[in-house]
Amino acid sequence: MTSAGASTPASPVSTATGTVSSAADIEAAFSALVTARPLLLVVIDFDGTLAVGARDPAVARIEPLAQRALRRLGGLSTAHPDRLQLAVLTGRVVADVAARVRVGGVEYLGDHGLEHGRLARGERAERLVVETDPAFDVHRDPAEVLATGVAAELGDPAWLFVERKGPSVAFHVRQADDVPAARAAVVRAIEAVERRLGLVHGLAHYRGRSVVDLRPRDAGGKREAVERLVARHRPGAVAVLGDEMSDIDAFDAVIAARRGGTVGVTIAVHGLSRPAPAELLAVADLSLAGARDVGRWLAALARRLERLERSA
Repeated sequence: MTSAGASTPASPVSTATGTVSSAADIEAAFSALVTARPLLLVVIDFDGTLAVGARDPAVARIEPLAQRALRRLGGLSTAHPDRLQLAVLTGRVVADVAARVRVGGVEYLGDHGLEHGRLARGERAERLVVETDPAFDVHRDPAEVLATGVAAELGDPAWLFVERKGPSVAFHVRQADDVPAARAAVVRAIEAVERRLGLVHGLAHYRGRSVVDLRPRDAGGKREAVERLVARHRPGAVAVLGDEMSDIDAFDAVIAARRGGTVGVTIAVHGLSRPAPAELLAVADLSLAGARDVGRWLAALARRLERLERSA
C-alpha cells in the first residue's frame, strides 16, 4: 500500500494478509477528515496498529515511522488543541503503553479506558500521572486471585502471558502453537478456579482472539472510552484505527457519532501474519496493511494538517 495521494488503481489491493484500501479511497477519507469543522479527534490502538503484533506482548515496539508521525501530530495538537486531539486507546495499562510510545501531546487511555493520563510535550513518560476510577478498586483482589490461580491451574505453561492490570487481568495465549485450544484451556481454568474457591468477582470476559481479558462488568470498554472522548471534545471529525476484536466497540462509537453529524472514519489494520478479524472489517471504512502503513497514514495526515495551518 502507498501513502495517500499516490497514483494507484482505485480498487482495493490484495496482500498476503488481506485486502487493503486503494489510494483513492484513502484520499477521499483524508479530504473528509481535514475539511470537516474542527476539531479532529484521532484515536489509535497500540498492539498491531502502532506496533507490529508480536507473539510475546512484552517485546512489542512502536513502528519508528508511526512514532515520528505521531510526534508531528502531537506537536500540532499542542500548538492547536482546538483543531486536533490525539488519543492512544489500548488494553495495556497506561504506564506500559506510554513508555513504549513516548510521544507527548497525546492522551493515553489504558485497560480499554479504565485508566487515563495526558503526556505533555517534552514530559518524560515515567512522570505521567495516571488516573483511575476508585469505584473499581473492589475488583483488584479477585483479579489477582484469578491471575495466580489460573496460571497454577494450567501448570504455568510457557505460552501463557498473564497481564495484571489492577482491577482487570488478561491471559494472553498468542505464543501457543494452537491459539484457539489454548484460549479454551484458559477459560476452563478460570471456571475451575471459580468453582474451587467459590469466587464471585464481578469480572466479565471482553472481546479477543488470542487473549482472555477479564475486566469489571460495569466498566464498559473501548466503545464507552471513545464515547467519552467524543462527548468531551465534540469533534467535527473522528478517526479510529485498530486491529482486533475490542476495536469493534471503538468503531461502533464512531458509527454512532455519525448519526449526530460527526464525520467518522474507521480504519482496520491487518497483521503481518493474519488479517484483521472479519467482524472488524465489516464495520471498517478503510483497511491498511500493518503498522508501517499506519505510520504512512499518520504522516500523510500530519502533512495535510500542516499545510492547512500554513495557509490559514
